[in-house]
Amino acid sequence: MFHEVQKGPGMISDVGYLSNERTLLTIVGENASIEGKFKILKSISIDCEVKGELEISGKITVQKNGFVSADINTVDAEITGRFEGNLQASGTVLINETGFLSGNIKTNSLIINKGAMFSGTVTRIDEIDINK
Repeated sequence: MFHEVQKGPGMISDVGYLSNERTLLTIVGENASIEGKFKILKSISIDCEVKGELEISGKITVQKNGFVSADINTVDAEITGRFEGNLQASGTVLINETGFLSGNIKTNSLIINKGAMFSGTVTRIDEIDINK
C-alpha cells in the first residue's frame, strides 16, 4: 500500500523522501482504505480511499482510482479521481478531465479542464482574509 518513490539517478529516496521535493508518499491499492488525521511534510499521491483531515506542506494528487473524503489544507492540489470535502490551497487547484470535486474550495487559482466535474463553492483566499 505504501510505496518507496524513486525518480531517476542521484535522487535520494527514504520511504518516499526525495531531494527534489516531489511525491513524498504514494498510497495505492484497489481495496486500500485509510482514515484519520494526517500531517504530510511534503507531497502525497493517493490512488485508494482516504477519509479524514489532511494538512499537506506540498501538493496532493488524487489519482484516477483515488477517492478522498476529507478537509484538506495544502499548497497545490491535482484531482484526477474523486474528492469530496473542503479544500484550501494557497497555490493552484487543478481538476483534470476525469476528475470530480464536490465541496468547497478556497484558493486564488482554480483550473477546471474540459470533461471535469465540479459541484460546490469557490472562494478566493484573499477575500476570506479581508472579511476576518
